[in-house]
Amino acid sequence: MTELIGPVGILSPEVVLHLPGARRHCARVLADLRAGLTCVWLFPDNEVESDRADRALEAVIHRLDDVVDIPRKETHPRPPLRTTTPDARYLWDALGTEGAPVARSSEDGFDIDDGFGDWDPFGLSGRVGSSGPSEARPLGAAVAARPSDSPVTDIAVRLADSLNLHGDLVSELVTDPDRRAPVLVVRAWAEADPLAVSRLIRRFQAAVKEAGLKPGDRPRLLVASRLQDLEEDTVALLDGTVSRPHWWWGVWSHLDTATVVADAIPHAGAGHAHDRMTPGKLIRHALRCETVVQAAGPDLELAVKLADTWNGKIKDLASALRECCADPTSHGAYGRATSGAAYAQLPEQGLREAWSAGLVDSWEGQIRRSPRSGVATHGGSELDKLVWQAQNRVLLPLIDDVRLGFIELLPRIAVRGIARLVDTYVRQSLRGANGSAADLASMELGELYDAAVHRDIDLTEAQFRQLRTLRWARNKLAHRTPLDDALLRDLLEALSRC
Repeated sequence: MTELIGPVGILSPEVVLHLPGARRHCARVLADLRAGLTCVWLFPDNEVESDRADRALEAVIHRLDDVVDIPRKETHPRPPLRTTTPDARYLWDALGTEGAPVARSSEDGFDIDDGFGDWDPFGLSGRVGSSGPSEARPLGAAVAARPSDSPVTDIAVRLADSLNLHGDLVSELVTDPDRRAPVLVVRAWAEADPLAVSRLIRRFQAAVKEAGLKPGDRPRLLVASRLQDLEEDTVALLDGTVSRPHWWWGVWSHLDTATVVADAIPHAGAGHAHDRMTPGKLIRHALRCETVVQAAGPDLELAVKLADTWNGKIKDLASALRECCADPTSHGAYGRATSGAAYAQLPEQGLREAWSAGLVDSWEGQIRRSPRSGVATHGGSELDKLVWQAQNRVLLPLIDDVRLGFIELLPRIAVRGIARLVDTYVRQSLRGANGSAADLASMELGELYDAAVHRDIDLTEAQFRQLRTLRWARNKLAHRTPLDDALLRDLLEALSRC
């Protein structure tokens, strides 16, 4: 695999799709298509603009046997669909949307009553992509006005021509005596008429279900879309027996961000043959990487930029974040996430506008808002929590290893014997019935320090300073307080002596 990050600090869309999260997500879409299900694949705006959505689509298409990719009809630029357009400050090369404004959908040529157009048995209309009636769309003008003098772009006609069909696309496909079952691919962001795309989805799934075709005999649609590229109730009214929605939500995990950061931050001592590697340098490198991972979360572009900007000092992290997010992306109001929202397979209603702008995602069981949104993660308690999580992940196992090293010394340095040490310092709840030497393994750093202060264990001055530093650092981390640069320096020295 080639490098994730190019010489100018730009993430490669092609290689990013090889990250575990993207491969896992694409595999789920592929599995549903192979199971005979029509799939509506929903992406945030920045995934389309970065070209990553197209690459993900191609990754799935290339693993299918019979695919018909709709020819694009490009005339005039599609009108903007959002009232507030995010600032296009992405590290990936931007790819503008394609398509054309049209007067109306030419699906009128095969527009029969499919029973779904106005049917809303559960009162779901107006909920997907909107918090109110259909005329009040939180994403702005979700369906742009179609000028009357615009040329017609007929999705069904273009698909039919690709299949050499001369009648109605849907009817001929489901009644095909040769039982050809292609996957018809539509990039909704390249189409000028969201109404036409939504109507095709509804008619297609209704016809397939009515025909009673076996999964292996079904033609299928694969519609890749942003929220504003479809009518607002399209996803809510998908028929789960023949269709499946997939949201680009919770795709990235800690492993994905850590992989990107590892490629962005050269390993300690890399390229410097004279630079002798030390335990302290290795630990500091691990801390720097993990802090960037926690601060950026699922925002891979931010992770790359922060890795290049931040010097590794805790006191400079907030200013580095502000520099990386100098022009916060505009966004709509955030809704309050409900309990369990991070574990859902799709963003809940109150988060969808921010999700579309690429500013909120599910990551490691948490709802994470990108600092690019302007939320207060550039400093204060929120950033402290992220730094603490990073330090916990890297430092606690190392501190515990040193604690165990002191435990191994106790039989030789216990001034009044092991039994007295256990009886005096080991917590009653952790003692065995006989107060055996095995109980020593449960002694905490605070208990070891108390024993050293009271001269019940014999330590050198250097060992005492080391134990005091370990205890102080462990106590701060136990109380959810990140370590500052001064204590980190002392701790790394204490860890390096082992």
